[in-house]
Amino acid sequence: MLKWIGAYLCFLTSLSIGWTAGKNERKRTEQCEAFLELFVYIQNQVGYFLAPTKLMYRNFHNAVLQKTGFLDALCAHETDAVYFDVWESALTECKENLKLSEQQMETVRAFGACIGKTNEELQLKHLEYYTKAFRSETEKQKKQMQKNIKLYRTLGFSAGAAILILVI
Repeated sequence: MLKWIGAYLCFLTSLSIGWTAGKNERKRTEQCEAFLELFVYIQNQVGYFLAPTKLMYRNFHNAVLQKTGFLDALCAHETDAVYFDVWESALTECKENLKLSEQQMETVRAFGACIGKTNEELQLKHLEYYTKAFRSETEKQKKQMQKNIKLYRTLGFSAGAAILILVI
């Protein structure tokens, strides 16, 4: 009887690991989409409204980025006398909540690095370049997510079934 219970628990554990890996993949895709939305918003703020860098993040709302703490970290320095590299600071502060790959993280970091550092025309070119690159990265992530979720679930089920058979 204990053997059956142990085998069943092993099966459920393996299955839940596969589901959890799939959820992480879905979170990564949601974060990519949220950052892409932020990129477009910032590009519009710079291009159309010439919004001050310190204040442009205040009116952007996104539940995914809010949950990671990134938006709060960006807005936390609005009243600072010396405005340093807030984007990098926010990324560092929220790193454990972000599920982005290294490539995605580098694109996000590079996008933030060009905000407020040059004249409007050059800054818009940089922002547009990184927005296009991240849009491509997000599309790739969506396709990867669909494959990986199926893979993780199948592997979790298969490993659990193998353990179940071996224990019985």
